Amino acid sequence: MNFDFAEIINSDLENLDFEKAISNAESKLKEIPITVFHEVLGNSIINQAEEFAIWVEEFYNKVSEKINVKSLYLEMNEFDINTELWYVDCFAYERDGGLDLDDMEWLCEFQAATQEELGTIFGIEGYENIQRGFSIIEELKDNEEWSEEMQDARDWCEQIIIARFMEFIRAAHLTAKQKNLKWAGVPIYFAEHACELIVKSEL
Repeated sequence: MNFDFAEIINSDLENLDFEKAISNAESKLKEIPITVFHEVLGNSIINQAEEFAIWVEEFYNKVSEKINVKSLYLEMNEFDINTELWYVDCFAYERDGGLDLDDMEWLCEFQAATQEELGTIFGIEGYENIQRGFSIIEELKDNEEWSEEMQDARDWCEQIIIARFMEFIRAAHLTAKQKNLKWAGVPIYFAEHACELIVKSEL
């Protein structure tokens, strides 16, 4: 994680201004000579939001038979090192511990998870070529074919993917409200597994 790059867009992500965060990150990436990581430019996954909203609803309804769900946490896997499959997990809680980035340990104390309750994860589609780009970085470094510009492109791509993931989750939450899905009524928290920034959506 390039924390200097993250600092440039994190405040916009915290404010749920994903359009601004993505625009700023994409403008930085466009300044770098073309790489496979540039395929992230303009590549939104919002078209998967409705399917995701229904998947979360199935999880929420099943878990609600056992507990009173007060909040949900949605997490993308650590995609830069887990390059074969990019996906989202969902976790349910009997309490809402609130958003305090200095103390989010309560997220570790979930009562239910999609992998156990549904036996599934939600796979993210549309970034397959970029996934391959991440997978061959070490090979390129070993062959001395890696450059500082490629590193910067990789790092900006990482920031854009995190922002696109957050944009996607927020869109799914809004879709849930539009469709009167039950999980729209609880606050949700979301982040990429290795990212220190966690954001909240409450409708």
